[in-house]
Amino acid sequence: MLWVRVLRVKPLLRPARPEDRAAEEALLTEVGLPLAGLDECFANTWVAEAGDDPSGSTRLVGMAGVEIYPDGALLRSVAVHPHWRGRGLGCALVMRALEAAGEAGVLDVYLLTTNAADWFPRLGFAPIAREAVPVGVRQSIEFREVCPVSATVMHQVL
Repeated sequence: MLWVRVLRVKPLLRPARPEDRAAEEALLTEVGLPLAGLDECFANTWVAEAGDDPSGSTRLVGMAGVEIYPDGALLRSVAVHPHWRGRGLGCALVMRALEAAGEAGVLDVYLLTTNAADWFPRLGFAPIAREAVPVGVRQSIEFREVCPVSATVMHQVL
């Protein structure tokens, strides 16, 4: 009889480091999210790394970032590797990013989504009109260039 060892590993959530950049870009590309503006949220990005490889190496399996502006923040780059979805990792990353935004004094967080408008309400976000977003947040590259006008805009008060 052949026994297979199943690795059950809880990912480690931590602040992003410069050496994570290539893995972040690869993950965002894999899940179809834009890379533009990634530098603007780097200081407030959280990643999840998992050691789910029998060799003991780790890999980046999720991320969430927040761009902070004087009049609010933009939650962006929320991504979880397809093999890790459905385990609460996206929720944990978003909650940690929101916690960091709150610690930085942010009161209002906004986001744009083209495919997850049904997912974000479970985290306290509600749809709002694009015009209701403060001017500073609307100056982000996501609002100006990346996300189509048809994207759903959502808001949460921290």
